[in-house]
Amino acid sequence: MKKELSDFIRKASENENFIKCGFSKFEILKKEGELLKAWLDENRNGEMKWMNNSFEKRINPSLIQEDIKSVISLAYIYDTPILHSEDSNIPRISRYAWGNRDYHKVIKKKLKSICSAIESGFEGVKTKYYIDDGPVMDKTWAVRSGIGWQGKNTNIISNEFGSFFFIGTIFINKELEYDKSTEDLCGSCMICINECPTNALYDEYKIDSNLCISYQTIENRGEIPESINIKGWIFGCDICQDVCPFNGKKIFTSDENFFPKEEVFNKSAFELINFSEEKFNKTFDGTPVKRTKYTGWIRNLKKFMGTL
Repeated sequence: MKKELSDFIRKASENENFIKCGFSKFEILKKEGELLKAWLDENRNGEMKWMNNSFEKRINPSLIQEDIKSVISLAYIYDTPILHSEDSNIPRISRYAWGNRDYHKVIKKKLKSICSAIESGFEGVKTKYYIDDGPVMDKTWAVRSGIGWQGKNTNIISNEFGSFFFIGTIFINKELEYDKSTEDLCGSCMICINECPTNALYDEYKIDSNLCISYQTIENRGEIPESINIKGWIFGCDICQDVCPFNGKKIFTSDENFFPKEEVFNKSAFELINFSEEKFNKTFDGTPVKRTKYTGWIRNLKKFMGTL
């Protein structure tokens, strides 16, 4: 049954256009848990205190699904051939968020379809899925499942596909044919660390959220520190991925959900800051940008305009 179930899952993931699907054996994440605990103790997570509250579940998914035996990791490309404007008056939104729909909704629908197919096709199978929205160390499981390695910029990198992909995670109560971890190919390369404008990548494989442009423009609910230069970004930041050599192959999605939203793409800061709260809510309804809220949107644009 192990091979039959594994083959079925891989085929189901292909049908939903995931570019990679890998399996790893469930176990408590002791080593990774120690590293996470040290990172949290240093307050590298900023104001994201929910990470502290869910620590035990992150390192032990059996607290989420009691009879878990295996973890399924899946990758879904979101990069497009569209380029940001080179005009310094045009603010930038991270590629994962500039589209028409929130990736959580898009990918969850696909994961739900896969899980339904598995549970319908195999008696006694139970699954539970996540897409960056629960107490799950999705990057750790992706590494263990052979999706890629965790690069010096802390993103998961695939030798074939780069790093512009979402990671889906499924817990399942059956054993599968497990994949081998992927070799770390970062080598001596330091481009992402050297190019990070705020030194958020303070060491190899380590990130300080407090200094990260993505954190400051999305998760931070207060004022952005004067010392943080957002370098033209008003929601998220792609710098450490843009400069990564493994993203040079330019593998693109055909999913129109992730192509830039016309109402905001390559618009000037002066146009965007004139959005009323009603227009902001209507324009970004059902997209990741809504997370920053209208107050954050205006704050980010004011910060951007102060650097012109």
